[in-house]
Amino acid sequence: MSFLKFNTEQLVGRFEDRRDVKNLAGKYVMSLLLKKEPTMLADLWSGREDISLGMNSGYYAGRTAVEGYYASIDAATRQKAQVVKSVFPEDLGEYSDEKLYGRGPMEIRSLDNAIIEVADDGATAKGFFYVFGLVTDITTRGPISNWVLGSICFDFIRENDQWKIWHVLYLEDIDTPAGKKWGNPDAIQEFPEMPEFAAMKDVKLAQPNVPMNLRALYTGSRPFAKLPKVPEPYDTFEHTFSYGAESQEALR
Repeated sequence: MSFLKFNTEQLVGRFEDRRDVKNLAGKYVMSLLLKKEPTMLADLWSGREDISLGMNSGYYAGRTAVEGYYASIDAATRQKAQVVKSVFPEDLGEYSDEKLYGRGPMEIRSLDNAIIEVADDGATAKGFFYVFGLVTDITTRGPISNWVLGSICFDFIRENDQWKIWHVLYLEDIDTPAGKKWGNPDAIQEFPEMPEFAAMKDVKLAQPNVPMNLRALYTGSRPFAKLPKVPEPYDTFEHTFSYGAESQEALR
């Protein structure tokens, strides 16, 4: 794209748009780390019905599905906190549910290699980031810390002069316990079940309403897997690909 398409005022606006959508992507990840799932939909997402969240096992397509996924994470967070409380009653026994919320799991995720394009018409934007993180979760085997690597892609849309999230596509390549080989996704089986954490068997997350294998975790025998398409300059959303559930073009 040539800067000659835009005058100085328009160029300044476009640089501001790039900053704003990059910040929105950062807010999305920070909201996950801070356990803000109950408010993420209202705070960060578009008001449209055709929003979607894609992950390795498929898409949560539509507002109801995305909302249900976040609700299941919120419920799981509460359940995990109660399990941790039961294991450490001397430390947490007097805590209220509000004070207990979020105890146990911990996430650290960083966004890198940002590739951002704002449409010429300024109505939409796209972002691609690589994700590196460490996630400690509460499991039937107790607290387990996993290295997590993958990519996260966004379609952003401008609504009421504010940028909002339209589609998210988050695909992991690595999700392996720390200290274990990255090419062994089943390494968690090497840790024994712990009776005091048996209640974690009842903790379930909502499953994608459009199930499909979007990406397999890395193993030594996994065929070469391309990353999702990275954004390229475009004029309107009609003339680019989507990271949404309506098409898997971004994965071709």
